[in-house]
Amino acid sequence: MKNRLYRAITRGLACGALAALSLSHTAALSAQTAPSYTWNNVRIVAGGYVDGIIAHPKQQGLFYARTDVGGAYRYDSSNKKWIALNDWVSSGNQGGIESIAIDPNNANMLYLMTGLYVSRWSSPGQLLVSSDQGKSFTAYTMNFRVGGNDDGRNTGERLQVDPNDGSVLFYGTTNATYNTSSSGPLQIAGQDGLWTSKDKGATWSQVSGFTALTNDGTGEGVTFIAFAPAGETAGTPTKTIYVGVSTATAATNAATLYVSTDGGVTWNAVPGGPSNELPQRGQLGPDGNLYITYGNSKDSNGNYTYAIGPNGLNMGAVWKYDTTKHVWADITPKDPINYASGYSGVSVDPSHPGTVVVMTMDHWYPMDTMYRTTDGGNSWTDVGGATQNGVPPTTGTYAIRDASLSPWMIPPGQKQPGFGNWGEVVIDPFNSAHAMYGWGGGIWTTYDLTDADAGKPTYWSVGASGIEETAVLTLVSPTSAPHLISGLGDVCGFVHVSLTSPPPQQGVPLCNGGDGNGTGIDYAKYAPSTIVRVGAGGDNTLGTLSHDGGSTWTVFASKANSTNGGGTVAISGDGKTIVWAPTDIAPVISNDNGASWTTANGNGLPSLPVGVQVVSDGASGNVFYAFDQGNGVFYSSTDKGVSWHVAYTGLPKADPSYQHSQATAVTGVPGEAKAGDVWIATPNGLFRSITYGASWSQVDAGSITVANSIGFGKAITGSHYPTVYLSGTVNGITGVFRSTNVGATWVQINDTLHQWGGAGLVVGDPRTFGTVYIGPDEARGVIYGTSAN
Repeated sequence: MKNRLYRAITRGLACGALAALSLSHTAALSAQTAPSYTWNNVRIVAGGYVDGIIAHPKQQGLFYARTDVGGAYRYDSSNKKWIALNDWVSSGNQGGIESIAIDPNNANMLYLMTGLYVSRWSSPGQLLVSSDQGKSFTAYTMNFRVGGNDDGRNTGERLQVDPNDGSVLFYGTTNATYNTSSSGPLQIAGQDGLWTSKDKGATWSQVSGFTALTNDGTGEGVTFIAFAPAGETAGTPTKTIYVGVSTATAATNAATLYVSTDGGVTWNAVPGGPSNELPQRGQLGPDGNLYITYGNSKDSNGNYTYAIGPNGLNMGAVWKYDTTKHVWADITPKDPINYASGYSGVSVDPSHPGTVVVMTMDHWYPMDTMYRTTDGGNSWTDVGGATQNGVPPTTGTYAIRDASLSPWMIPPGQKQPGFGNWGEVVIDPFNSAHAMYGWGGGIWTTYDLTDADAGKPTYWSVGASGIEETAVLTLVSPTSAPHLISGLGDVCGFVHVSLTSPPPQQGVPLCNGGDGNGTGIDYAKYAPSTIVRVGAGGDNTLGTLSHDGGSTWTVFASKANSTNGGGTVAISGDGKTIVWAPTDIAPVISNDNGASWTTANGNGLPSLPVGVQVVSDGASGNVFYAFDQGNGVFYSSTDKGVSWHVAYTGLPKADPSYQHSQATAVTGVPGEAKAGDVWIATPNGLFRSITYGASWSQVDAGSITVANSIGFGKAITGSHYPTVYLSGTVNGITGVFRSTNVGATWVQINDTLHQWGGAGLVVGDPRTFGTVYIGPDEARGVIYGTSAN
């Protein structure tokens, strides 16, 4: 995703002494039968970067899609719906899919190279191997880190299966630099390069003869692998293999394509090709030509800066290399407005030699587009046409888009959405008129691509049914009006009037049409139709307020001298006082709906610290809290934010970058609970205060060792205390838990098939017993669970 917010790895936690608080409850896993839960996505449809789609050449209708942080999907062609393949993973690191490979001769084999980042604090990558099209996997830990959400994730595919011998795989790493300092990057020393497996991914060895990477951090490393099996013996490893190399050295020397003619033992640069361009993707066509897309960047002084995408490309090209005659040709499409951008997506039509489609990248004005050729690049048709502004022309080749499956994609005032950004494309090998492309917001699909060859329009529809790939940053379930309001990465968030139908508008009213990130939401407990929201990025709308349950919104008249916005927000019980803690200034208070702001201070405090989490008390209309998790300090105000004081200083400390439970780390208990009842989820356990934060007790330190998030929902019949939902680790089991007796006992409500990389946020529904909303660590959109018991 464009501005993907994601939690950092937790480091350096320390727990201070806690004041005694007498509680009669001791938490433990209950021996009772766990409730049966049904899990579904809150329907948004897409919303994140689908950075690769591949088709199986031997089984019609079998496609796979990868996302940068939301796992992989398999296409169910009979229902035209994508099926998530990674909901079982327990680590968000496995949700970053850097590359997908299939065995061209065995439709059941699937390989996923997973990992989020090559940074030194990230975990090693894992190869997930399936022999049943992704229904089950075997995981193999690799010797290197993988950057499924790093820059360069738009390249590929860098993992491939030998089409002549399904036991043989090759994988190419990034071109990471090495640094042993505590603050430095990146890859594990000596692990960059080309790797091969001869036993379907179970074991790997580094290819010693491949020395093309420079280990200097420039470029992306190995960007694609292409086998050339024509004329070679089936059942024996392919002899001729091509590899795209993206480094500054390779680009400068026009040596970005390497070839091996002995099955990958020795490698040589292929002379010729473009200078000062970095390869993005490459595919070998049935005409014997290897079609390659390129991109790079220059600064204002004309110096090459070697951007690798998906952002930052301001130059690019398309070339082909004749693998028989060993001749290069520049076949770059002519841009009608000469807007400098790169190229990335490429797909050859296996049934029609010389038929290829390519996608621009970072062509921000008017937007990215697709070019199509049927003569090997001698001439091109702009499939996107002039409809990139959302207004279709009256004649000629252009694209008409149907966004009814995701109506929120249509910007205000436009008839249809544009072509989309960062496109990666595939032509259906069984139907030349059928194509899909993934972009920064999902998938578009057409069944009349070939009409463009005759100068006719093509018709596209949202092809992302089943793909839910938004990063959840905050959730709230009010006591009236909509059951759920979300704050999301990149697409800001939505008022979910329905859980089963996509929202009708893009970012509206939460972002006034911008994208950006929704980071904080709260509602007035005694006037629940009053809702406040804050965020960052997008159109720079940092905060909005609604007095009618989210139907209409008013933007804050003042930004309180905040440039970045974001952070958390709380509102008083009567809805008249807002406390906002942006990421770049000390918390501020408004009593006039955001028209003016004053700094939160008092009792000797010049101001509250920057970056604290603010929250309103769930039962008192005048009480606010603030938690400085970096220093373990808890603040409170009992006069609607006029004055603040340090209530407690001994809570566990956590790295401020710990984002696991940002939105519900501190939760005031709503409903019939007493004022002053507040809970905190920390990486060192679960804590509760019933004294407005003046004293705290750890809730069964022997059982609950990690608390990621705490939420409250409707009480069970006969109880006056809300149902408690916990994401964390109880008695050594990590999952989502429920307690109907104030934390005396807990039952796990998720299972091994429903992990979503970890449950980052949990929020209960105050109106429906048993219903819980989850923001996964893996960007799988909003998950909701329902239970009959």
